[in-house]
Amino acid sequence: MIKRLVVSGAVVSAAALASPVLAGEVYVNPELNTSVGTDSGVGAAILEAHVGYEFDNGAYMQVGPAAIFPDDGDMEDIEISGKAGIGSGPIYGELSFITGDETTIGVKVGSKFTF
Repeated sequence: MIKRLVVSGAVVSAAALASPVLAGEVYVNPELNTSVGTDSGVGAAILEAHVGYEFDNGAYMQVGPAAIFPDDGDMEDIEISGKAGIGSGPIYGELSFITGDETTIGVKVGSKFTF
């Protein structure tokens, strides 16, 4: 777990230090992902604390620690997670990952319409 925190800290520091050189925007994206069921109530949760960079073309990447909370609410572990994505018009795509016993990869494709 300590090794993961050190790696996460190094990635966050590198992103923060590189920001004056790059022509985009550095941002922080804290995010809580959980599920709620009518019968089961609030389920397990993942709390992510990402530092990211958005390029001038709208592409972005972010990475940081992810605290894992199983159903009982006590923090189980800290993993590394990240996302990268891009959009064109109303269509966007995102690739994500989280470490653990095995690395899990996610893919998201969607559209966003403004009224």
